[in-house]
Amino acid sequence: MAGICKSYPGVRALSNVDFDLMPGEIHALVGENGAGKSTLIKILTGVEKLDSGRITLEGKDILPKSTQDAQKLGIGTVYQEINLCPNLTVAENIFIGKEKTKHGKIDWKSLYADARRTMK
Repeated sequence: MAGICKSYPGVRALSNVDFDLMPGEIHALVGENGAGKSTLIKILTGVEKLDSGRITLEGKDILPKSTQDAQKLGIGTVYQEINLCPNLTVAENIFIGKEKTKHGKIDWKSLYADARRTMK
């Protein structure tokens, strides 16, 4: 990501943000409230549109227009809400809505294996 800018009425949320991610890396964004962390992730995952700047993936410019577009490119996020679904396990919360199925049923073994790989 390079030169990412995003404004809302009366607020400049992001100003020329550069952020590099490499394949297989897992990152955590840390900062004060209002620093633009959520806005940056929303742009990367197709929830929000950027005002200017560019996102490149494997040397090609991309611009996810939806979360589905981002997921097809291998881009996703786990949101910080601790109480997303308190009755589910961590693994179930990570893949909620994206569960792999086998013969029309959730493939629990695969789901838990994928979660373990994700959290390593």
